[in-house]
Amino acid sequence: MSSDRLQSVVEKHGPWTAMAIKLPDGSYTRSPAPDHRLRRILQIAGDLVGKPLAQCRVLDLACLEGHYAIEFAMHGCEVVGIEGREASVAKCDFVKGELGLDRARFFQDDVRNLSAEKYGTFDIVICSGLLYHLPARDACGLLQSMYETCKGIVILDTFIAFSSQLTFEVDETVCHGHIYQEHNESDTEEEIQKKLWASLDNNASFWFTEPSLMNLLARAGFTSVFDVLTPTMPGNLRDRKTYVAVKGSRMGVLTSDATNNQCHVDIPEGLNPRFDDSQIRRGKLFVTAKRLLPQSVKNAVKPALRMLGVLPPDGTPEFQKRKD
Repeated sequence: MSSDRLQSVVEKHGPWTAMAIKLPDGSYTRSPAPDHRLRRILQIAGDLVGKPLAQCRVLDLACLEGHYAIEFAMHGCEVVGIEGREASVAKCDFVKGELGLDRARFFQDDVRNLSAEKYGTFDIVICSGLLYHLPARDACGLLQSMYETCKGIVILDTFIAFSSQLTFEVDETVCHGHIYQEHNESDTEEEIQKKLWASLDNNASFWFTEPSLMNLLARAGFTSVFDVLTPTMPGNLRDRKTYVAVKGSRMGVLTSDATNNQCHVDIPEGLNPRFDDSQIRRGKLFVTAKRLLPQSVKNAVKPALRMLGVLPPDGTPEFQKRKD
């Protein structure tokens, strides 16, 4: 019985910490519960990868107990899971054996060793619950490695920093975010290994702001990045986001040389202060004047109203051209 063999694995390597995987005899690796992130990741992949999942090669980075990798293997994918802790890899291999998943392989390795030369290339790269456990430089390196090993999409689920509390310069790129404490300086190697949901060795990690993360993905070479809103994540924290980064070919614009020649423009830090002025609630006098005054008069008073902050700055292409 799977449940008997499961108990042997638990006695040797400890209980499953998060991932309730159904085994052939109907038992689960832990008490069954919905995994909304699993559903989201699977649906994203099925919708966007562009071919049947059974034809895909999938990489699950820092796969922990392997639920995402196992799920994709159940759909017929060839799957590689990389996990740094021996106990977690043993749990992955146990479930793989119980379910007879010959196309799934799990490796005990540091994700910072990822390369196309070592592991090949993948249609789908899953990076869930990982990036925010790395120092800034290592995280930047991993984003580049994911680009190099990806030939389709990267599904990136991560925490983000709300504000720029600290800045780091990595390879001439300024990264904004904040520090997250992983381990105490006094933690022993044994204590660190037992923290299955923490970093492998660094005592602190770096959480990027969303603008910094988007700019890094663009600089790595990804042609499109999407913020996933559905499938929904009930109870999800506001600073935990799921993105899809696409490794595509840059489209050439045929009807506008200026547009075609424009390079990536970095997203600035902070909230975008610009919005359409129809969003501003106006008083009756303003609304009446806007309705009754001729356009020539309104055009004449707009510069003064913008100087006073009553109207937002002029963002039309004509104005920007004159300004430049």
